[in-house]
Amino acid sequence: MKKLLVLVMAIVLAFGAVGCGDKSETIGEGEMTLKLGIPNGDTMTPLAILETFKKENPNIKVETDETPWSDFNTKLNMQISAGNAPDVFITDSGYAATLGGKGAAMNLAEKVEKDLNKDDFISAVTAIKGANGEVWSITHSLASEGVYYNKAIFDEYGVAYPEEDWTFEDMMEIAKKLTIDKDGDGTVDIYGLTSGSNITTGWLPYILAEGGAPLNEDKTESMFTDPKTIAGLNRYYDTVHNLKVSPTRTWIDANGNHGAVFYTGKAAMLIHLWGQSDVINKNAPEGFSYDAQMMPIGWSGERNCIYVPNQWVVYSKASDSSKEAAWLWIKHYLSEDSQNLIADSFGSIGFPVRKSALEKVSGMETVPEAFFKGIDECGVTLFECPTWAEWRPKAEQAFLEMIKGVISPEDAAKRVDGIVKDLLAE
Repeated sequence: MKKLLVLVMAIVLAFGAVGCGDKSETIGEGEMTLKLGIPNGDTMTPLAILETFKKENPNIKVETDETPWSDFNTKLNMQISAGNAPDVFITDSGYAATLGGKGAAMNLAEKVEKDLNKDDFISAVTAIKGANGEVWSITHSLASEGVYYNKAIFDEYGVAYPEEDWTFEDMMEIAKKLTIDKDGDGTVDIYGLTSGSNITTGWLPYILAEGGAPLNEDKTESMFTDPKTIAGLNRYYDTVHNLKVSPTRTWIDANGNHGAVFYTGKAAMLIHLWGQSDVINKNAPEGFSYDAQMMPIGWSGERNCIYVPNQWVVYSKASDSSKEAAWLWIKHYLSEDSQNLIADSFGSIGFPVRKSALEKVSGMETVPEAFFKGIDECGVTLFECPTWAEWRPKAEQAFLEMIKGVISPEDAAKRVDGIVKDLLAE
């Protein structure tokens, strides 16, 4: 949390219809340099894409920064403060929104409108926007959420697997049936459902399911005390304290984490991102059988599929020629050939944003269909805004205390509402 606050404070001080084809367009006549920030190097961005870009643009000299992801934003912040950040770089969606709000990210709205055929991409390609329609970044890749289920537990207790049209009410009823005291000693051995305590896998899915939201549509006002938001927080709270279909945080912590609870057979269902598949496959006992279904339809009648997008940001203080080269790189990255490479490497990178490449992923037997099917129709991000990096950890602390039973959902919502309002007013 301290690192995030340092990032934001330093930035405040530092700053008061052509489709994407398979080949790049060249710009300029003389040699130019493009500084490219690609944290984690090839494990996050296939460097084969960079090699084809270099071949197609011999007049552009590319310098790369492949600092590990864990240190990249800290280094990036110092570079921004010094005015020498990479011309284009990858960062998380919350930091991209912060950079946009503080003037460090170039508004790409005009370039998107002019150069991208929107029909070629899912809507998540421009996930992070400003209140006035600014496009602060282009999506590098994304992870989406669904509900994993243990097929063996469902089979043993005669419960049908969830189908695509299931609802949150259905999920709760299944969770009740599959919360099991196997030996009759009065202690639960298998919980019907386990989820996280953070925004992605914990409280936000329940808020959205009741038709609530953390912020309003343009992310300029807090909605934490809206009755629908509080209703969602109460639903989340109830899974542990009233329905008792989900374990307490103490029980989860004693058993590793909420993902481990699932793959060790102590929970029948798990709300998590698609990347948890790799963790399950590496750590689950031999023969562990599972699948996943889309997030259920909420009590509001609407389905919301949360996704987390990493972002390409063009540095606003780069030279004009470097900005053009940066946009040329982004278009190359979004080309069909490049996006197909993302699809082939999605296990370590994330889902591509080009529809044809996403269809390629959908044909892979190792990828549960649940995780990519609803992105375009009902996808929603984490309500990133320029102050997101400041209010999100404070909200998570309040809702962690809530799910532990220390404070009520209403009191937690009031506390977070005050925090968010103060930050938005600054």
